[in-house]
Amino acid sequence: MKSKAKKITVFIVIFTFLLSSVGFASDYYKQINAWFGDIKIVNNNQTVYPDTQPFIAEGTTYVSVRTMANLFNKEIGWNGDTRTITVTDKPDSEVLTLKQQLASKDFEISQLKAKVSALELHLGDDDDASTDLDDLEDQLNDDYDEYRDIEFDITLSGDEDDITVKIDVDLDDFEDEWDDLTDSRKRTYLQDIVDDILDEYEDADIGGYIRDSSSSKTSKLLTFDVSSSGNVRMYDDDDSTSISDLEDDLNDEYEDYFDDIELSIDLNGDSDNITYRVYIDYDEYEDEWDDLTDNKVRSFMSAIYGDIEYELDDANIMGYIFDENDDDTMARYTRLSDGTVSFSRYDL
Repeated sequence: MKSKAKKITVFIVIFTFLLSSVGFASDYYKQINAWFGDIKIVNNNQTVYPDTQPFIAEGTTYVSVRTMANLFNKEIGWNGDTRTITVTDKPDSEVLTLKQQLASKDFEISQLKAKVSALELHLGDDDDASTDLDDLEDQLNDDYDEYRDIEFDITLSGDEDDITVKIDVDLDDFEDEWDDLTDSRKRTYLQDIVDDILDEYEDADIGGYIRDSSSSKTSKLLTFDVSSSGNVRMYDDDDSTSISDLEDDLNDEYEDYFDDIELSIDLNGDSDNITYRVYIDYDEYEDEWDDLTDNKVRSFMSAIYGDIEYELDDANIMGYIFDENDDDTMARYTRLSDGTVSFSRYDL
């Protein structure tokens, strides 16, 4: 049976673009004989159906450039100015995926490096803080290893934000001298140490204890912490938490008692003897303080006294108002065992 292919005459036309910037040889027509038949294109066992039918001319099979470019995953382009056909590789989706994954990993690695650098810097800061605390500890032992004929050994631990002060005293050697120390002198000793620490670390939370180092099992003689205004507060172990909580409650209750005066309240002592101290910046609130009547001040101090007495009904309670700048006494309040109130207000 004869093939159904037809032999026809075709003309290949080359178009001429007359652009001043580009010159070409003269265009022309050429007559050729082309054979169009059932030419199949199979790529990797898959039949391809081109948009332009292939043909054979002068022993050569012609397939459109675009068809072949699609077969081999190429981009095809035409530059009309230079009459140039360009063939380039199409981006490989797998390669693109791998590049994206690689970029993501590079980003993760850069983040991890940044974290490592930050941790190394932090560890370096901790080392510096530890060194600084060691130096401060040496200084404190030089200045405060002896007080009122008692030898003490001071140890600091923690960091620049939270410092624990441990003070050892051997009561086998200094029991009598320790018993002779009044609470006021103990507080003064601790306050001097705390002030030196705050000179170096003004925002640190400071607390600690004094302990008897003479026995095989050391025992605490007192614990202390420091109020927000920098004042030492001493406790028996059993009283420390309750007094600290009571102080917080009093500050919440009375911080706005005087509308135009800011104040803070510190508690010191234990369940048997407790002193409250109210601190006011007299330089800033001089006019407001001077405008207060004695009755207003006494009612304020009496109210604090009553709240403390309600919580610690067996305690001896003393109350003071101080100028926080130089610790000058502005007022004093106490209530005697017979119920008589003693109140004094002082001129600054």
